Amino acid sequence: MRRQKSKPDDKKTKELIKKARLVLFIIIGIVIFIKLNKKLFFMVIFSALAFAGKQIRGQFGLKLIVLDPLMFLAIMVAKFLSLTDAVIFIALNTLVVDFITNIASEGTFFNFGFYSIGTVVGVSLFGGFDMMIYGNIASLIYSVEYVLFRFFIIPQDPFGSVMKAATSFMFTFFYLTFFGPLLKLLMTL
Repeated sequence: MRRQKSKPDDKKTKELIKKARLVLFIIIGIVIFIKLNKKLFFMVIFSALAFAGKQIRGQFGLKLIVLDPLMFLAIMVAKFLSLTDAVIFIALNTLVVDFITNIASEGTFFNFGFYSIGTVVGVSLFGGFDMMIYGNIASLIYSVEYVLFRFFIIPQDPFGSVMKAATSFMFTFFYLTFFGPLLKLLMTL
């Protein structure tokens, strides 16, 4: 007995073509937006990612774990856009976001300074080396500043402070490893 060939469902095919066109339209739109105003594009996308990271952390009560990509994204902005843009990006995502969400404290201003110092020093002094080197140095500078601040200036739980600094460094390392090359490719288009 011979099997009959099944005809493709026209409705499913049309739906698939419609989705493929949408994806293609989005990709073309992104490339055009990057070409028109790369700085604005990455500032908006990175700010959304940094905010989402903070939201996820807060939503799940991960007080001792810093998994938001703010440091990583600041490093990418500093390296591939400019150091000034990185400081503006950090200000938007520490000072502005904390004040808008009513969680601003003295730590907000210090975090702005620590992120800025770590990013600027790491990228300006070591930016000629591999991404893993300047990125990890910038992250390490931030982590050391944070621990010293929480141990000596405004003391908090030492275990919690070390955990936050360590997880910030670890997640920045992971982001550099997994997403760094892709963002480098996109940002140098």
